[in-house]
Amino acid sequence: EAVESILGQTYKDFEFIIINDGSRDKTDEIIRSYSDERIVYLVNEKNLGLIESLNKGLRLAKGKYIARIDADDVALPNRLELQLFSCYF
Repeated sequence: EAVESILGQTYKDFEFIIINDGSRDKTDEIIRSYSDERIVYLVNEKNLGLIESLNKGLRLAKGKYIARIDADDVALPNRLELQLFSCYF
């Protein structure tokens, strides 16, 4: 649901960095099933924990703005659009 909620955003021009920090469920299989070019998928060789994984994502991000979501969250369809355009007002 989290992935679908991001890929279905009304604002479409973004990079979607997904970091797998040692999931033992079907996360890898699910993420690899997407062919969306906005997805940048990384698998940590060992469990780094939340903070190190977030920092890794920040270092890799190419965009001007960062919006984060946890695996168990669902974003409203216009979340990124509202957040991006609120930066201008």
